[in-house]
Amino acid sequence: MAMRPPAPVPVLSRRAKLVSGAIAVLLVSFAAISTLIDVYVDHAWFDETGYTEVFWTELQTRLLLFAVAGVATGGLVALSMYLAYRSRPAFRPMSLEQQNLERYRQSIEPRRHLALAAIGVVLGLLAGFAAQRNWETWLLFRNSTAFGQVDPLFEIDLAFFVFEYPFYRLLLGAGFAIALLALIGAVLTHYVFGGLRLQTPGPKLSGAAQVQLSVLLGLFVALKSVAYWFDRYGLVYSDRGEVFTGAGYTDVNALLVPKTILVFAAAVCALAFLAGIVVRNIVLPAVSLVLLLVASSVISVAYPAIVQQFVVRPSADEKEAPYIERAIEMTRQAYGLAGVEYVDYAQETTGDVDPEVALAELRDDAETIPNARLLDPNVLTDTFTARQQIRNVYGFPEKLDIDRYTIDGEIRDYVVALRELNSAGLSENQRTWINRHTVFTHGNGFVAAPANQVVAGTEGGEPNFTTGDLPVRGDIEVDQSRIYYGELIEDYSVVGAPQGAAPREFDRPEGGSDDRQINNTYDGEGGVAVGSFFR
Repeated sequence: MAMRPPAPVPVLSRRAKLVSGAIAVLLVSFAAISTLIDVYVDHAWFDETGYTEVFWTELQTRLLLFAVAGVATGGLVALSMYLAYRSRPAFRPMSLEQQNLERYRQSIEPRRHLALAAIGVVLGLLAGFAAQRNWETWLLFRNSTAFGQVDPLFEIDLAFFVFEYPFYRLLLGAGFAIALLALIGAVLTHYVFGGLRLQTPGPKLSGAAQVQLSVLLGLFVALKSVAYWFDRYGLVYSDRGEVFTGAGYTDVNALLVPKTILVFAAAVCALAFLAGIVVRNIVLPAVSLVLLLVASSVISVAYPAIVQQFVVRPSADEKEAPYIERAIEMTRQAYGLAGVEYVDYAQETTGDVDPEVALAELRDDAETIPNARLLDPNVLTDTFTARQQIRNVYGFPEKLDIDRYTIDGEIRDYVVALRELNSAGLSENQRTWINRHTVFTHGNGFVAAPANQVVAGTEGGEPNFTTGDLPVRGDIEVDQSRIYYGELIEDYSVVGAPQGAAPREFDRPEGGSDDRQINNTYDGEGGVAVGSFFR
């Protein structure tokens, strides 16, 4: 049968190549300039706060992870594709499939080095950008410090789970990604250059292709074996229990041993793939891989779900009791409450407790009872906003704080909050660039209410604001009421007008009026100077 000649591959003209190159250079330049500007701004900020050491540590770590991940990913994937190309068969059976691929081979051959380098660089850049985001994980691992206390399930130091385990999972994820990309690159290369023949009669894989793909699949499954091993430690993060976090009955009794079994099953499957190199038989490793997938689905997904549904839930109080107790104990230790002694005063008496005597003792407790908190700082934001917001441009954080102040010689607990600038609260006509960055630049005011007092006669008990309003007045003295840094401020502010210029920063309403306002000019020393043209 006569074979038709391969169709020519379209080739870009010299002008099109120049235009494409220029566009690529511009895009890369813009991206590089944008990144450098962000880095410079971050450095200026850290320098202003006196923490340039933190900036350089983070930057160096990001660059290190970028370089290592980029070189490892791009280099190993490119190496896999190069080995696949180098082991291509010298002669390929003639078929329609191979005829269609021939034009791609003719196009790639003269530019194979450039194409291989481009693939390696692109994959390396993508991997580097992904890896550098995990700089904190690497620094925590590198500076790991023992807790001196072991986990009750595995009996290893808790530092492993806080500092080391996340990094090991990160390495495994990177290993999986590299192995998978190398496998895909090898498959594509073998297919284009004839090592893998899907529609051609005869063997579907050349000897070299079978060896390389077996090695890559074996490495991938070997990594899965290691992942199963670390999955055991991941049980301490389980949220299967409905009332606590940590390993519960199902995790310990229906997952721990199966995960260990899967470790060895995956290791055997990996050895089967490597054995395929010698016996040149793909059936054995393929069957072992299918069995591993089935076993993983059954013993690590289906079986634990059955145990949880039919064994644990009908008698959760009994089954989960020791694990809940363990979670409570570890929580107490984490919060430093392990050594607290609990005393049941009612049990200290040999007879019945006289209610009148107990009530008299409570009345005579002049320290504890009067200072019992009646206000919850976690739910008071709406009340503070309704009573002390004053203008729509102000706001309070979602959760308030508790602080202590000495008033009239007595230490008292107060629920406190700063009246911050709320960038999200600006109305539509206030959202111009001038307003957002040069007019509405800061919040103003301090608000405090005794934590053990409520206003009598109010529904639910409203706070008794002893310090608040604008200008700030009350029992707590405030030296500087302006807030330029806060939880609600989302925009940057350009402040510090030249001496003699009219103040333009909105400071506060004048006398509570909605029409008149007092402006101000920032006179502090904080912030990043922008006096030069470059800045």
